[in-house]
Amino acid sequence: MNFQPKGEMSEKNLLEILKIFIPAKDWTTQKRFKYDPDNKRKFYQVDAVSILKNIIWEYEGPDHYENVWKLKRDNERKLFFENQGFIFFRWPYFVQLTKDVAKHYFKDNYSDRKYKKAIQLVYGSNKEEHILAPGFHTTKNTPANFVPKGTRRFLKELETLPKSLKHQVIHSIKLYIKEVDDPYLIIGEGLQYKNILKVNCEKKYLDIYYTHNFK
Repeated sequence: MNFQPKGEMSEKNLLEILKIFIPAKDWTTQKRFKYDPDNKRKFYQVDAVSILKNIIWEYEGPDHYENVWKLKRDNERKLFFENQGFIFFRWPYFVQLTKDVAKHYFKDNYSDRKYKKAIQLVYGSNKEEHILAPGFHTTKNTPANFVPKGTRRFLKELETLPKSLKHQVIHSIKLYIKEVDDPYLIIGEGLQYKNILKVNCEKKYLDIYYTHNFK
């Protein structure tokens, strides 16, 4: 494949694709919500929110899998917003905007027209095969760095997100291991990760862009 994506999913791009799939005039970022009436300096700052739609989205970077204190705060934050009546979503940093992912997250708000517009914005092409594959490509924030609770979150997400994404992520891990020739740097010593490498990734899900690709 000669085409190389111009970008990838990020906190900034998440806000922009939300405006495409779930139109609302009030989508904004970094809005603060005070959660402690006794201390006005304590607040949650969210990545994307629409008060009109009652939806909050958070872009979950590597520290949401590698930092035990961040994981604890994540759960508290989710509970706080759900108790306030918000629908709360997370976008993990290893997830890219495949068509299956878009349909999974946006459901009735999905359309092919919106999808093409969104991937053109993020990746510079309106063809799904040109987008960056979900997974791990050159980042050093690999599953080897995840704390146990982060590992559990990651493995649960692989099971609850579309099947195609699970195969795409595992394929990226296999390619990365082949590139660095040291599994420890990518998956560490955890038996859970060694087990997912046994998954036979279906070729029908893999016709997208991988930074590492071997024949």
